Amino acid sequence: MKRQYQVWLCVLLACVGFALAGSALISYNGVEEDEALFAAPIFSQVAPLYRIRIAHENIPLMVMDYVGAFKSWLYWPIFHVFAPSPRSLRFPVLIIGALAILLFARLLERVTGLFGALAGALLLASDPIYLLTAEFDWGPVAIQHLTLIAACLLLFQFSRSNSSKALAAGFFTLGLGMWDKAIFSWLIAGLVVAALVTFPKEIFRRLTKRNIAVALASFLLGALPLLMFNIRSDWRTFRGNASFSTENLNAKIAVLRSSLNGSGLFGYMVNYRQQVQTVNEPETRLERASTRIADLAGEPHYSFQIPALGMAIVAGLLFRTSRRATIFALAFMATAWLLMAFTKGAGAAAHHVVLLWPFPQFVLAVALAEIVRRWSRIGVAFCAATLAFLCIISLLVTNQYLAQFIRYGPAITWSDAIYPLSNSLRGEPGEVFAVDWDIYDPLVLLLQGQLKLHPGTEQLDRVLALPRAIYITHTPDTQFFPKANQQLETVAAARGYRKELLRVIADSHGRPVFQVYQFVRQ
Repeated sequence: MKRQYQVWLCVLLACVGFALAGSALISYNGVEEDEALFAAPIFSQVAPLYRIRIAHENIPLMVMDYVGAFKSWLYWPIFHVFAPSPRSLRFPVLIIGALAILLFARLLERVTGLFGALAGALLLASDPIYLLTAEFDWGPVAIQHLTLIAACLLLFQFSRSNSSKALAAGFFTLGLGMWDKAIFSWLIAGLVVAALVTFPKEIFRRLTKRNIAVALASFLLGALPLLMFNIRSDWRTFRGNASFSTENLNAKIAVLRSSLNGSGLFGYMVNYRQQVQTVNEPETRLERASTRIADLAGEPHYSFQIPALGMAIVAGLLFRTSRRATIFALAFMATAWLLMAFTKGAGAAAHHVVLLWPFPQFVLAVALAEIVRRWSRIGVAFCAATLAFLCIISLLVTNQYLAQFIRYGPAITWSDAIYPLSNSLRGEPGEVFAVDWDIYDPLVLLLQGQLKLHPGTEQLDRVLALPRAIYITHTPDTQFFPKANQQLETVAAARGYRKELLRVIADSHGRPVFQVYQFVRQ
């Protein structure tokens, strides 16, 4: 019993350490477009197709065809207590990520025992890609991880106890995951294939009419908002987002590899040295410590998870007692990754690949626990040293992200120039048009919908004639859609307007990022 308390204390400390590591990174990034997408139902109007009206209130169902308003519902009370800011935006998903680690440890305890629970918690809590994708949650992925792990835990409980409550709760949780984002179907397919491959007799033995009815009703209840939207829109989620393609397969394999080794967000989320002209010096004690550790460690960009995972697969398959758990994880990962890899426009970014988590860590934890079980003292020493090595290297990679944030700043997609931009627009009385991508939703969030803000510039004749209308885009060398910006200026010039620059907004490294301008009659 004492050992159990010690292990769970360490698991809780891992969760706290995960949240503290995330807290250290919170303020360095700007707010990205997809990270802020869920704020529209809270602070702005939602298209009629994406909402229902109950008792004279508009209730959002969806944010996009395949992204539900579940996160909007969770954040509505948070933002009514705490004004939108980097902390109020990111700390809740850090807590969700930490809770997922706790549930993952509980699942591993039931599958492999206490050492496996501790190993899995430490491996997941120290993983840099899990931390960064959950904290900045532009996938979104935080709720996806939580619902996946919670469903696995509940359905594992059902397999042991045949409890209808556990079955209902597990499938309800899967339904919530589908509502949160419809690509959760990849993960559900992975679970189905994995279960059929590893537990076929147990599955078919429990396929009673009652269990099927309970599971189906619970799943549909969890996914009810998604179901209501699709009934109203002729199944738009699935008609518009289910095309398959073999394009960019090599690039998707490269993203899988870079996500597994922890390097997948360098250059995308945080700049490399060659991407900037000026280097900032660390100012606080934390920043000095981070950059010093990065220098002493040789600026590591890669973890050892891939070779460790390869050895863990061999070890897990070698022993009969760990074989089924390892096969289950491999079948899940193979199925889910193949679905994202062959879906058009998917699988080529870390926020898709990370949906395979925590099953890479599951395989590692199962193998380490099996070695400990078989070789006692020698196994404990070997596995403890291996676990410490893997976690330390992963933490050094996480620290490298922090050090590059400090020195080189966030990449353009995550530019912190969004904060001075939003401050400069407070109280703006006229119409404001976000001409480029990665501007509209962050401003809706940060300014709480208190701006007459529009995405894009439709009906140009009417827009150009508006008094005091201003336009926001990125500077020429940082624009996402330069053709759209050029087209606007060309049309305006043809109608007798010239562009008048009002101000340029720079980031914390002094790099110009945003242009604010208006059109005036020539």
